[in-house]
Amino acid sequence: MRHHSFPFRRLAPVLLCVVAAAALASCRRVPLTAPSGAGITLIGASTVAANGQIEITAVVIEGSAPSSSTSAATTSTGGTPVHDGTVVTFTTTLGRIEPVDAETKNGKATVKLVTDGKSGVASITAFSGSAKSEALDINVGAAAATQLALTASPQTLPGTGGSSTISARVEDKDGNGLSAIPVSFSTTKGNLSATSGVTNDQGVAVTTLTTTEAADVTALTGGGTAGLSGKVSVTLKPRTTVSISTAAASAVVAVPVTFTITPGTNAIITNAVVDFGDGGSAQMGTITAATPISHAFRSQGTKTVKATVTDSDGGTGSSSTQIAVSPLAVSITVSGSTPGVPITLTATTSAGALIDKYEWDFGDTTFAVTTDKATVHTFNTGRYVISLKVTPSDSGSPVQTVTFIDVKVGI
Repeated sequence: MRHHSFPFRRLAPVLLCVVAAAALASCRRVPLTAPSGAGITLIGASTVAANGQIEITAVVIEGSAPSSSTSAATTSTGGTPVHDGTVVTFTTTLGRIEPVDAETKNGKATVKLVTDGKSGVASITAFSGSAKSEALDINVGAAAATQLALTASPQTLPGTGGSSTISARVEDKDGNGLSAIPVSFSTTKGNLSATSGVTNDQGVAVTTLTTTEAADVTALTGGGTAGLSGKVSVTLKPRTTVSISTAAASAVVAVPVTFTITPGTNAIITNAVVDFGDGGSAQMGTITAATPISHAFRSQGTKTVKATVTDSDGGTGSSSTQIAVSPLAVSITVSGSTPGVPITLTATTSAGALIDKYEWDFGDTTFAVTTDKATVHTFNTGRYVISLKVTPSDSGSPVQTVTFIDVKVGI
């Protein structure tokens, strides 16, 4: 009977491969961490918005002391970057780290700090094995605010008041706008459309001031523990003024009176309107200095003459004066009294009166309309009551005055 020997030489390599594979799998299950004596330096921005995110980089160097920096870049003065795949774990006191663990490449592991709307200081650390970084403090939200700039547009309102947009920009030390920062507003005069707000992506919170008086608007926000404040003054242009005057002590219907319209200083007048108080008015347009305007009143009585001006901002100003207007005086004179011979009749009115037409009733069933104050008419023997209706010149409804005279012809 022959005995066969077991082929140990052939089995040994297989056993070795199985052992090696098991060892390799075990190595893969154990994270690679920084060796003893390694140092970790954290790099990141110094500020971040309350609802924002920034990158945090851990630089892991063998034989380097730990540190932290808010510089965008750093260099190592010595040491060797750890092996790629070295696992670094990050922690933060505010917000969250994504991902919490990261592997190095060329000695650097990068994660993100994601904030959650809260303001404060995020203190970030990183460790790998026995190596641990110094804390990197990043100001979040309002804690990052170092200045608040308050502006008004427009800063000067018309004399009658108006609305101005108030903008508060919250910035970090580098002048970057910070979003999601609460801002409160207050004013000494007028009303605000909102007394609080939150800055947008540009770091700006907005409200609207509506006022008829000069006002100081203040904005407040919490930048750290002390908070920040800003103030802007909204002013009003001097109110647009106008004056109206006349040298005449009184007036007569149909006799022109001159009034002088004078705008106030520093006003840009785009239109001036005069209401004469008798149903008549005049548009004067743009005036820059004292400007005369004449008017012949249509009716008697005490009239209030009012001038109103509008400036380039839409502001208005007005002024008025009163004047007593007497009725138009009209009389008739007759030259001649011979029957069958033309007789001249002449109308006399108040001095300076502007007359559009004369309407004659000769009392003998005949009539005449003239533009001249005199007319000629031939009468038969008899007694006549002559009447005259005078219409003053005016573009509106005419004012009419009637007078009578008893004329005897051939009697």
